[in-house]
Amino acid sequence: MLIDVGYLGEDSTIRKLYIPWQWLVAPFFFLFAYYFLHTKPVKKKSICFLFCPCLIVALVHISQWIYQVNINPNFIITKYFQPGLFLYTNFLSFVYIPAVIFAMYKMVMEYEGQHENENTLEKVKNETNWLKNLIHIGIGIVTLGKISVIIFMFCNMEKSYLSYPFFISLSLWIYWVGYVGINRSSSHKKLLKINALEVSEKKGGQTFERIHMLILEKEMYLNPDINLQSIAEQFGISKGYLSQLINSHTDKNFNDYINELRVNTAKEKLIDSLYQNYTVEAIGLECGFKSKSNFYGAFKKFTALTPNQFKKKNSQLSIS
Repeated sequence: MLIDVGYLGEDSTIRKLYIPWQWLVAPFFFLFAYYFLHTKPVKKKSICFLFCPCLIVALVHISQWIYQVNINPNFIITKYFQPGLFLYTNFLSFVYIPAVIFAMYKMVMEYEGQHENENTLEKVKNETNWLKNLIHIGIGIVTLGKISVIIFMFCNMEKSYLSYPFFISLSLWIYWVGYVGINRSSSHKKLLKINALEVSEKKGGQTFERIHMLILEKEMYLNPDINLQSIAEQFGISKGYLSQLINSHTDKNFNDYINELRVNTAKEKLIDSLYQNYTVEAIGLECGFKSKSNFYGAFKKFTALTPNQFKKKNSQLSIS
């Protein structure tokens, strides 16, 4: 286009040197899609497939330019849109690009296939549909470019106007990929974090439920010497992780969690006729509290009443 409008002359070094950037559009889009869907690095074999063709074509064109400058000044470098090296390598690019697009589409479909039995499949498809739409648009643009190159190969044209729709649509597509990609990347990262959090919470919830049931069934909370370490060892987890589980699923620290279980048991015993001959302090000791002050403090924290007030209140309710 710059040559057609006269901005670059026919003998411009930029024109003759010709770095084939169009060979890099599909490879970089492939890399974007790959790192959007995966966290592991790309294999070296794939890197060679993506970038070696561009490197080879660039070397071929640079060699042509070096040959003209240093060996044969009469050597004619054909125009971009006339039959010759420029046009033939561009035609090859429109054979190579569909191969990259096919590999990219296959990668997206395999990624969806890995989640076909999971609850996250719908979320995954929401995050891959836009990629597939961009691929479909890219296929249309490549087809447009291939048609223009085929026409150039069979027609002796003076100007390259026929290729303008391809270059303009390709430019707009690249900008659109960048715009949508940046926005989708941030939302995709959020989705990954949410999914990871959901999985973590699900697994953590199951672990906490098992621990909680064991503490209740074995009445471990009645042991005045119970502590984080002793419970964590039984389940083969760290003391810190156990503390985190209790905090995230009960909004309490370990001491409050255990004391609340003790207070709930104490409440039952305080109104149970079998314990009528027990003093309030004795019931507190039976429930795992080490002292009267600890019992009274915890009881009032969770009921807003002292043990005696609770017992008296419930006795009056039973009488009435």
